[in-house]
Amino acid sequence: MKLQINVPVSGLDLASLLQGEEGFFLCQNRGQNFITVAKAGHSIAFGPTPIGRGIIEQPSATLGPEPWVVTKISNSTEFAEFGKTGPINR
Repeated sequence: MKLQINVPVSGLDLASLLQGEEGFFLCQNRGQNFITVAKAGHSIAFGPTPIGRGIIEQPSATLGPEPWVVTKISNSTEFAEFGKTGPINR
């Protein structure tokens, strides 16, 4: 299955969702956002790396597996392309 840009999919196994994909992805699980890069032959070539404010979970025996929500952001697999930032003007 080839994921389309800006079309979210969900499932319990992140690696399975990204199998056979290439690109830059926003992945969400339990309220936390992550970035991930998938490349040919590697379902997860980089990440998942948390972004934004970290979510601190309270341990609970009643919590079961939480599905991942994955959205393809770009077909590019070059993480450096997304890391370019300039000075912040305030």
